Amino acid sequence: MSASDPRTPSRGRAAAVARTLAIPVAVVLAGAVCAVTLIALSAVTVPNMRVVVGEEPAAAPAPSGDPAPEPSEEPDASEEDEPEPTSAPSPAPEPQEPRTPPAAAEPDSVPPSAYNGSSTSVGTFRVVVELAYTDPTITNGTGSYAEAPAGWEYHIYRLNVTNEGSSPVIFDSSGTVGTATDGQKFSNDIDAEHTVAYDYFWSEIEPGTTVTTHIMFLAPVGTQFAHVLVAGQSDLRPS
Repeated sequence: MSASDPRTPSRGRAAAVARTLAIPVAVVLAGAVCAVTLIALSAVTVPNMRVVVGEEPAAAPAPSGDPAPEPSEEPDASEEDEPEPTSAPSPAPEPQEPRTPPAAAEPDSVPPSAYNGSSTSVGTFRVVVELAYTDPTITNGTGSYAEAPAGWEYHIYRLNVTNEGSSPVIFDSSGTVGTATDGQKFSNDIDAEHTVAYDYFWSEIEPGTTVTTHIMFLAPVGTQFAHVLVAGQSDLRPS
């Protein structure tokens, strides 16, 4: 194309016109966008805020409507499922030893005469003390006698023995034990008893018959008997 082409000035003018028109169009569009933005912002409600210096905030108003439900007293299912802690079993109490009842206190003073008139039953026999005394020497009155060692003496119980049974029976004093007031025990002296009553010591006693016999102990001088177990069966105590 040569410099003398007549179309070149026409295109330059058209471009200049287009630029001139584009500026006001852009201004108009920008204004429209601003207007739309302002309208949108005016439609939004902005809360009013007030700052108060030196005053406590007012209590919040109670909510309207039904009151909130109270918490249930029923335990939570998770709590019910939890096992309770098991305490260790307490040890079993130790067995107590049986208590032996205290023995009855023996009397302080029991002279032989305290047995006069005392009685007990031994099997089919009724035994009554006729006379009780002490003596260092014993005899049957016919030449048979015995003497106690020094410091010792005989305790003599003269008895009336009645057979209350239905057949003849020998009164056997074996096993008789005298308990002194200090707790000492003495067995009866069979030899001394035989010395005094040799003539009927082993004789049977008929039913309903009463005979005189003896129970005797050899003990230190001053000994006193709290009770006498006759023939190991029945207790004879002071009257």
